[in-house]
Amino acid sequence: MQKLIENGRAAYAYEQVKQVCEKENNKTKTEYRALVRSLPSMIQTNGFAAVIAFLYAKRLKNTPHQKVYQTIFDWLKQQGILNSSDKEFIEAVTKQNRDGYKRMTWETMSLLDWLKRFAEGMIEVEPIKRQEAE
Repeated sequence: MQKLIENGRAAYAYEQVKQVCEKENNKTKTEYRALVRSLPSMIQTNGFAAVIAFLYAKRLKNTPHQKVYQTIFDWLKQQGILNSSDKEFIEAVTKQNRDGYKRMTWETMSLLDWLKRFAEGMIEVEPIKRQEAE
């Protein structure tokens, strides 16, 4: 059973990153890659609710933050962890009991692990060119 959940998580993450690769410009792809790479450590440092609040605050339409916010929200709903509407996501996170909060955190960290792997493999980052001193 755990293997099926992990495979489903991987497939979902792959599709999300694939959509970013197919639909977004290079700048957005690079920002998305950087964001999904940084979120696990942000959760460990600041906590799950703080990171969701951060994404919520920056979730302007068609930004990497909005895409990741929606990806996490949709996944948690798909897994039956959340049953709320988009406006209630942040509220649902902050009102969870200890076990629910831990489950949301663990599931999100597991999803981010796959998003990070696929983003690193599928989104190329152009090397930074050093400006030569004149």
